[in-house]
Amino acid sequence: MFIYLKNKKDAFIFYIRRLRYFYFFKRIDLFINGSLYIRGGKGNNIFGSNITVMPNCIFECFGVNSKLQIGDNCVLSYGVVVAVVSSIKIGNYVWIGEYTSIRDATHRFSINNNLGSLDDYSEEIIIGNNVWIGKGCIILPGTIIGDNVIIAANSVVKGNLNSNSLYGGCPVKFKKSIIN
Repeated sequence: MFIYLKNKKDAFIFYIRRLRYFYFFKRIDLFINGSLYIRGGKGNNIFGSNITVMPNCIFECFGVNSKLQIGDNCVLSYGVVVAVVSSIKIGNYVWIGEYTSIRDATHRFSINNNLGSLDDYSEEIIIGNNVWIGKGCIILPGTIIGDNVIIAANSVVKGNLNSNSLYGGCPVKFKKSIIN
């Protein structure tokens, strides 16, 4: 890989970023385009090959038990946020649109208690193979997305999404089956 750097400052910043990416991802062959924000990263993270991460993506891994797994040939577009407390599994050939948020934890709410007095809860998120998630989607805790699924832009996703289907809306609803 040949990268032309204009001055010593750019070379130093590039070198520090590569070290940080290697520490977090445990590999160098990711294509990282621009800035990537990493918070945490002490969990058991597994990354496949040929992953493209566009500028301003944020990976937040909270706690030593968090597990983030991303398969081969995935694309995370501009501004994607992936926040892991327990487990997020993303399959192979998954494209995630700009400014999508994937979070496996959320706040509990009770009318009888103050908001700050309740613990957060977390549920695993599983995204299958060959999935296309449109721009600005929100993937909520406990979501399971099957293989060969398309999710329309700005959808709020919660629950089980069947394979070979198109979904969209807020909340997400089945639109039609995808048949080759």
